[in-house]
Amino acid sequence: MSDSNAITAEIVAKAARLSRIALSEDERLVMAEQLERVRAWAALLQDVPVADVAPMLHPHEGAMRLRADEDTGQTLTVSEVLANAPAQAEDHFLVPRVVG
Repeated sequence: MSDSNAITAEIVAKAARLSRIALSEDERLVMAEQLERVRAWAALLQDVPVADVAPMLHPHEGAMRLRADEDTGQTLTVSEVLANAPAQAEDHFLVPRVVG
């Protein structure tokens, strides 16, 4: 029986190409097998009975301890903040353009 969600060597090859990762055919086969085992294990979680389990925000009970925001009086100057910047212009960090 064929699983339409199975992770195949072809899917691994496509992901590797999109990620610009060079994988040999043997590596693609091994990776596909390993990823398929992870996918199959994760699919087992669908069978876990959770109907009577209350939703939670955190695995530990109790509220998070938050500290009050306090002004410490310590601030950095613009030149101190930019001292380790790889590139800067005026009072700003320069970053590579990532959007067309």
